[in-house]
Amino acid sequence: AEQRRKHLDTVEDLKRRGFTNPTMQEWTFANDNGKCPQMEIAHFYVEHWETMREENIGYLLWGKVGTGKSYFAGCIANALMEQEISVKMTNFAAVLNDLAATFEGRNEYISKLCRYPLLILDDFGMERGTEYGLEQVYNVIDSRYRSEKPLIVTTNLSLDELNNPPDTAHKRIYDRVTEMCTPVCCSGVNFRREKAQEKMERLKKLMND
Repeated sequence: AEQRRKHLDTVEDLKRRGFTNPTMQEWTFANDNGKCPQMEIAHFYVEHWETMREENIGYLLWGKVGTGKSYFAGCIANALMEQEISVKMTNFAAVLNDLAATFEGRNEYISKLCRYPLLILDDFGMERGTEYGLEQVYNVIDSRYRSEKPLIVTTNLSLDELNNPPDTAHKRIYDRVTEMCTPVCCSGVNFRREKAQEKMERLKKLMND
């Protein structure tokens, strides 16, 4: 019972530190609605985690908006945390805010990100493309690359966009990402549109009643 309590406390702490949003703690295999055809690839990653870590293999989860890419990554994060493996799942909007507000120095902040056995960057490519922003994005990606630890990225960008960047600043970022991460196309239905439709149907029913 004591071991079980310690394990649960450890997992709770990892999830509190590892996610930027508490909602992500609900993104688990157990809660999966079964509508993402690629979810077995997420299971595979967790089941072969030691190999993924040793071989420095990550995923580049790309596809249209609302196809479950973030949920897919969250399932991997939660499953590994439940094995007491430290994972950080964040996005560049949060990273850039943290870097602007940090008192410990940018290098130390980025070093902390790179110490996680697995780093997940959600909504890659949606951050503001200022010169400062792009430089910090490159610093994070390049530092992770040099750490030789796996990275998982979710993005609404297409592979064509990633392979044909608009300028040199984007090219050096995208080249690092495509070298580190194996592409997985998430081709499920648009969950957000489906949810919106369900809510509309519920509202119609309430109004008719």
